[in-house]
Amino acid sequence: MIINMFEYTYMKKNISYMEKTSYVPGLERGLSVIELLSEEPYEMSFSEISTKLNIPGASLWRILRVLTDRDYIIFDNKRRTYRLGFKIMSMGNFLLETSHFRSIIRDDLKRLAEVTGETVELDVRIRDQLVLIEQVIGPEGLYLYSHPGSAMPYFHATAPGKVYLAQLPAQKLRTVIKKLGLPKLTAKTIQSLDELEKDLNNVRKRGFAVDIEEMREGVARISSPIMDTSGKIMACITVVCPAFRLKDKKRLKKYADHIKKTAEEISFRYDRIF
Repeated sequence: MIINMFEYTYMKKNISYMEKTSYVPGLERGLSVIELLSEEPYEMSFSEISTKLNIPGASLWRILRVLTDRDYIIFDNKRRTYRLGFKIMSMGNFLLETSHFRSIIRDDLKRLAEVTGETVELDVRIRDQLVLIEQVIGPEGLYLYSHPGSAMPYFHATAPGKVYLAQLPAQKLRTVIKKLGLPKLTAKTIQSLDELEKDLNNVRKRGFAVDIEEMREGVARISSPIMDTSGKIMACITVVCPAFRLKDKKRLKKYADHIKKTAEEISFRYDRIF
């Protein structure tokens, strides 16, 4: 098709006009706020958000008010900080459902539950919490109070939490721990940064993390990451069992081998799943 100069000039002017009129500063800034909060592992203050995004105070206040009213973000009145809201979580879960991610992964979880006999979970990080999004109970598995949608804020005391922490640079890890702290949940919960860093070094070397009665007495977890093609952690597969079973080194190795193999197979298929 041949376009003459008049038609070309007309189209160029109209495209330019559409580009200018389709730009919505308020929407752009609102999305920038959500994206910023999704990237940070802890909540942010008004001034931190304003500085990071270079948004004027009056405009940012209006944006935060709308996002808070619609439950996209949560304002902590005591700490005067903002974090992502549960509406984002529910939308993320809906996306996982519609992309068939959970249904495809569930077959892998079932096989792992059968070969280990234990309860198997799929955990993801949403801001400063771990969220259980899928669970399969094996023939000898523990029946837990947790269920899909349950959240765990204790990264330092859980195997999947340690997997995520192990991917952070040293300075970032210290910043995160300073914000989240190291709450003591049981007598075996890690209480010092030095001890945690030593444990995380082992996680990096072995490719899996373990917690034995660190979050809940009598319960142990072993977890390995699902990675995308860029090496970013997208989720963790976790085997949950009675603590005495992981105190058996042979059983620990057996579970570790199975869970790492499963996680690697899913990671290999990840780009095709989506």
